[in-house]
Amino acid sequence: MLQIGNKHIDDGAPPYVIAEVGINARSDIELAKAHIDAAASSGADAVKFQTHIPEAEMARSEMEEIGASEVYETVASNVWSRNEHEELQAHCEACGVDFISTPFSAAGVDILADLDVPAIKIGSGEMENREILDAAAATGKPLLVSTGMRTPEDVQETFDFITQRTESLSFLYCVSAYPTEPEDLNLAYIEELSETYGVPVGFSDHSTGIEAAVLALGYDVAVIEKHFTIDRRLPGPDQSVSIEPEELSRLTDFIEYREQAQGTSKEIIAEEEEVKQWADHSLVTNKDVAAGEQFDEANLTTKRPGTGISASRYFDVLGREAAKDMSADEVVTEGDLT
Repeated sequence: MLQIGNKHIDDGAPPYVIAEVGINARSDIELAKAHIDAAASSGADAVKFQTHIPEAEMARSEMEEIGASEVYETVASNVWSRNEHEELQAHCEACGVDFISTPFSAAGVDILADLDVPAIKIGSGEMENREILDAAAATGKPLLVSTGMRTPEDVQETFDFITQRTESLSFLYCVSAYPTEPEDLNLAYIEELSETYGVPVGFSDHSTGIEAAVLALGYDVAVIEKHFTIDRRLPGPDQSVSIEPEELSRLTDFIEYREQAQGTSKEIIAEEEEVKQWADHSLVTNKDVAAGEQFDEANLTTKRPGTGISASRYFDVLGREAAKDMSADEVVTEGDLT
């Protein structure tokens, strides 16, 4: 079991909900704070950003060589300074949510360690980066590790590497397609991850809307991470797969509903007792019955309400004698039997 902030992260506990602002706020600190406000008001447990140091995480010339120069430029325009990290963290604390970030270099891990964040998110692209994983594990912080783009063999190797250094691990099942189509979700794999590794397993969801995240609740996910924006019309590559505050509120409402609804015991509640009285069936005469006459299939039937002898005893009463004259359509009670 993991502990992030004041919340337990474990199968069976309410999932820890991460609103991933990421680069949706660009490098606008006030816009970022507005996202934090909205996420906190919508029920998120944590707001996640990204800790980028472009020169530490990408070889610019090689990115250009493979035609991914726009990725470098996007990252370079979405950098938070150390002071801005502190400002965002303080705003999260003031709003009652955890501040989490994803580092993309070992230097980024150092920043988050200095900030004493409650957990470190490892993105799918960094899942096999032994330098980053080693640095992150050394912090002693819980690691939330996404598994997108990785085979089961990759996940096993990463598990072995991390658990040699720390036991504070949660895998987040993830499909690195933006958006992820329903036929590519394969949500049942969440159960396989949980059974194989015995660690809390969450879902980092890149589909549109909240439907997949709601379905994932049925697999007892320990964490749900969704890209989050205050307005999908804002610029940025992640806006189209982000949910807005109303959707996040609906997701957290579903989680609360599930928590209220998933008890395992069964007792008849007061409302059921009221319904039971008129919804149950009793034994009822089907025609006039004389005293001493035997009840049979011709003169005995079953009807609502359940105020007489239960219809469950129909075959027990057949052959018994009436203790008095009875009219048709009369509810039979114990006093009517000899």
